[in-house]
Amino acid sequence: MTEITNNDFFFNVGIDSMGFYTSKYYVDLRELAEVRNVDPDKYLRGLLTTEMRIPGPGEDIVSMAVKAGHYALHKGNINPEEIDAIFLGTETMTYAVKSIANVLSEIFGTTINCVTQDVYNACAGATLAVLNAIGLINNGIINKALIIGADISHYKLESPGEPTQGAAAAAVVISKNPRVAAFGKNFGKYTANIYDFYRLPYEDYPVVFGKYSIDSYLKFQLGAFDDFFKNARNILPDYLAFHSPFAKLPLKNIQNLLLNRWETLKKILLDKQSPNACPVMIHDQACDVMKDMIEPIFENMKVDDKYQNIESMKIDLINSLTNRFLPTLNVPMSIGNMYSASIWAQLIYLLENIVNQNDLIYFGSYGSGATCISGMLKVMPSFKQIVEKGPKVMNFIENKERKTVQEYEEMREKIDAKKIHHARIEPHPSPKNYFVEIGVCEGGCLVSKLEGLDFCPRGTNKTHKKRLPMYAVVATDPTHDMNENELSADDVVRVSPDVKKGQTVEYNMLRAGKNESAHCVQTGFITWIPTYKPINYPIE
Repeated sequence: MTEITNNDFFFNVGIDSMGFYTSKYYVDLRELAEVRNVDPDKYLRGLLTTEMRIPGPGEDIVSMAVKAGHYALHKGNINPEEIDAIFLGTETMTYAVKSIANVLSEIFGTTINCVTQDVYNACAGATLAVLNAIGLINNGIINKALIIGADISHYKLESPGEPTQGAAAAAVVISKNPRVAAFGKNFGKYTANIYDFYRLPYEDYPVVFGKYSIDSYLKFQLGAFDDFFKNARNILPDYLAFHSPFAKLPLKNIQNLLLNRWETLKKILLDKQSPNACPVMIHDQACDVMKDMIEPIFENMKVDDKYQNIESMKIDLINSLTNRFLPTLNVPMSIGNMYSASIWAQLIYLLENIVNQNDLIYFGSYGSGATCISGMLKVMPSFKQIVEKGPKVMNFIENKERKTVQEYEEMREKIDAKKIHHARIEPHPSPKNYFVEIGVCEGGCLVSKLEGLDFCPRGTNKTHKKRLPMYAVVATDPTHDMNENELSADDVVRVSPDVKKGQTVEYNMLRAGKNESAHCVQTGFITWIPTYKPINYPIE
């Protein structure tokens, strides 16, 4: 028997592989502040955020979920037919009734016996989906589940929430005998009916209540923390990660825990041997803000005679937090609010860059309305065989394209892909390349591969299957002028407007605009078209 099955605090169920995706487009918050006539420190220090990612033309939660999910399957060398369930956690609703997980099962190529479900519970959707998967797997109902948190945080222009926006997807494959990390059997739970954040049906933007919403987050994180550690059997984490609507809020949570749960935090941050020095660069802004925020803790201690060497303790606490907690903030500081992907993006980043085998990670996931779920992960000895494969979260943080505020405002009105270009491609020669097979209609839109039901809502029967490489080299100059017979060929694909002959490109699924998808549009119909875009990370 393995160590993990002998340790009854942890399930023999956990993360077997993982993937992440965010758009390459970002807005610099200093520029946004200047255009909005706001003091830049209100964003840079007040929110502790420097950039926000915005979806590109045609990118929606399906587009992002497809990328993160494909990366997770490929990194783990997992055949999609092994996946018994796909659960999508999101609050960015696409269909009010139809499940997006159904769409994903079609694109990934899982079997028709795959369970699919969308989980809507504000930012906790993906975490609750993970709990569902753990229970189903542990009880033998399914063997492997693909969980994806995918969201686009979207606020009204010039509103207080605007600078917190972001967009991303994080995917984890959950199974027995996990190669990356195992889940603890103990979870902290805290739930109540509150109105900290919500969005009504047919409304474009959510409602948030400033200080009340922040206080709600802190109270719920504290409640889940207490519920977890009352049954934790003195098992203490090496690292901490918390849901991040904006990067300063997890720091406020640390401050609150230090003020109100000092004895437990002291055991974690000071009594337990500190990990090695952090291997990634920490933002100076995060270090400075953290030092300011923990100052009140030590001011309180100065009036208590039982504490000696307070200055030395302060230095040790700063070093411990810098190693154990601050690395996670690199993700929301550079991307913004990822809603249901937030906690999982941070955990993936920790696993890729910071931890070692047998390390323990405590995480606190939060969903407005509200619920907080906390838990613990134990890093497996074999984790590096998965996490060292790209693309990694850091690839997406580093490889980016800045958009001016004017360009960002224009892009908000153009979610659907606009310009249609086609080109011939050749599969990239990398041994890491692989193929996906999808069904498309005469307009190039996604349709079901299910025999007898492979038609679009307009009722056309002109459908065919295409076998497409994940990575390709553009063999011809993009053109608008391809006839219907040419478009059905496997080596003819739709490409984004910035593609050029000779470029290395990557398979994406982009949302079709109503004008473009006229071949298969019926009232309210939404579809996606396989489209190749330039790759912005190295192919291994």
